[in-house]
Amino acid sequence: MIYEPPINPSNFTPMTNLFEQPVGRSVLVLNNLHFGKHLDALNRCARLVPDYVKGFATLVVSTPYMNDVAKDDVIRMLIGLADEADPVEHC
Repeated sequence: MIYEPPINPSNFTPMTNLFEQPVGRSVLVLNNLHFGKHLDALNRCARLVPDYVKGFATLVVSTPYMNDVAKDDVIRMLIGLADEADPVEHC
């Protein structure tokens, strides 16, 4: 088993592209923004809209000085996209 250090957005270079990596890595990056608060919602988003999760995670790691409001907006937007993708599951 290969050891990988914990995911931390500050460990990424400005040109990090998470599209080439498993969606789980993107979930861990976004999950780290709120210390695990939205893990269940992010896992659902990864299942329903994985490309959006990878895209937003790539934007987050490329924007080192995001404020907390912007971070919350990213999570809310992903949840909204997942709700649109599968409204029955959301109900």
